[in-house]
Amino acid sequence: MRARILLSVICFAVSSSYVLRAPAKLASPRAAIAGQPQLRTAAAAPSALASRNAALCAPVMMADDMMTETPLRSFIKAAGWRFTAGIVTACTSFIFTGSLAAAAAIVGWDLFSKSGTMFIGERLWNKVKWGKEGGSDSSKRSLAKALAWRLFAATNTLFASLVLTKGKAGVAGKIAGSDSVIKTILFYFYERAWSTISWGKELPGAAEAAAEAAPAEE
Repeated sequence: MRARILLSVICFAVSSSYVLRAPAKLASPRAAIAGQPQLRTAAAAPSALASRNAALCAPVMMADDMMTETPLRSFIKAAGWRFTAGIVTACTSFIFTGSLAAAAAIVGWDLFSKSGTMFIGERLWNKVKWGKEGGSDSSKRSLAKALAWRLFAATNTLFASLVLTKGKAGVAGKIAGSDSVIKTILFYFYERAWSTISWGKELPGAAEAAAEAAPAEE
């Protein structure tokens, strides 16, 4: 009899301990299922949002830094400037020489020697990323281009004036000097005007990508 009572007590104790432990074991998976994913989602949300924003902003930053000009844009810019600069040189040459023939000769020299060199200069500057802001040239870049071009152009005009005026250094110096002052200012504003024109700008490889995508769309 005592043995049966003792056995019943032991069985009751074992069953009670199992019942008391069971909810804790069952609650743990539920907590893992219900609580942990929420914590992971909350923790991962900011990083996921930041990654998405970075991905969206990356093309814009690349476009600002890597925007280049097409050869046709460089050619039109060079041609437009040569027309403007030719008028200035014609005026200064005629004022200081008093001869239409000498002025025409100097303008012809400038047109022949500077048209190609300015186009080459534009293509070289096109590879320089410094001074590009928002996909266009900054004022510092425009000023640097104006000064660099004027250094070359003034030397060229001085040489042409010396030759075509038969060694009159004073006249040649006046033509080159006045050209330098007037054209440096004009060239700066010419560059600023072109910086507002989006025509002829593209991302590197954009034309190739469009050409490859065209057959696929057809």
